[in-house]
This record gives sequence, structure tokens and C-alpha cells, in this order.
Amino acid sequence: MVQINDISEMMGELNKESSIQALGSKTGVDASILPKLAVVAIPLILRALSKNAESKAGKDSLSDALEKHKGQTKDVSSIEDVFKKVDTDDGDKILDHAFGDKDKVVDQIAAQTGISKSEIAKVLASMAPMILGMLADKKDADGLDADGVAKQTDIFSKQAEETATSNFDITDLFPKQSGTTTPSATGGLGGILGSILGNLF
Repeated sequence: MVQINDISEMMGELNKESSIQALGSKTGVDASILPKLAVVAIPLILRALSKNAESKAGKDSLSDALEKHKGQTKDVSSIEDVFKKVDTDDGDKILDHAFGDKDKVVDQIAAQTGISKSEIAKVLASMAPMILGMLADKKDADGLDADGVAKQTDIFSKQAEETATSNFDITDLFPKQSGTTTPSATGGLGGILGSILGNLF
């Protein structure tokens, strides 16, 4: 059972063959790059959502958006169940709102990884509804208001980044960042996310 309040478990599910197959069927992206790209996508999207929620308008907007995504990750048996039902058109809308300039984010990831823009866009659009569903069910379970949602998003963002950095080797996915394995202002996953999002906010 996937827990809506356990980022580490959710990200660990992305290494399972069944999850990779489900995401591969949804996106058409090669299985060899899917787990790492998905693991980067989760903290990237959460960091953007958390950044947007720093303002009152952003908090209210996120809290309102979550009302439309309740029940997507609650009581599911596995991540692949979520992927099979995910709406990528909805994912594109979420990304446009979170990043402001979705194409710019895709361009930067493509430049650093060599992965095609279409593949990156498909994976991001598949992950975004799952992330909002997770936040929505957490909001519903804990009765969070807009401020609570913003705080929880920040907590999830930090947990996701820590989990990705500690448990997944992504340095070969981002060759320009190779040689660093810890998050910092200049290297590692933290540096990657910072460099991508720093050009948007």
C-alpha cells in the first residue's frame, strides 16, 4: 500500500519493475531512464509548488487546486495503479501553473541530460497529477488550511530531495553535475534543482 504521507516509500516504488512498466506504457519513454527522471521530477515539481506557495495568493491557489485532486492516491495498492489512471492533460496544466514556463524547464533538463524534450515533458506531466493527488489526500486527512498546505508542501519538497539524494545516483543523468553527490548550492541534486528553478523565480 502506498502511503500518502510517506515520500520515501512513494519514491522507492519508482524503482520497481511494475511501476516502471506502468509509467513506460503511459509515456513511451525507455525504461532505462524512467526511474531517474521520475525521481528528479518529484522534488522538482514539489520545489516549484512550495516556491509558489510562499505568497498568500499562491497558498490559496494551491489549496483550492487540491480540492480537485482528492482521492487519487488514497488507498491505492501501488504506484502503477496511479499511473494507469493519471490524466497527462491535467498534468500539463499543473506544470504550467507550477513553473510558469514549463517549456523552459523542459529545455534545461534536456540540455543537461541529452534526453529528448518530448520524453521529459511526458514524464513530468505524468508525475504532476500524482503529486497533487498526494498533497490533496494529505490535506483532506489532516484537515489542513491554506497555510497548512504550504507548510506540508515544503516538508514534502525537502523529504523528496533528501530521499532522491540519499538513495538514487543521478549524476550520470546530469553529466554537467557529475562528480558531486551531495546537495549544495553548486552541485548534486540540490544544485540541479536550484539551477533550473533559479531561472524561473
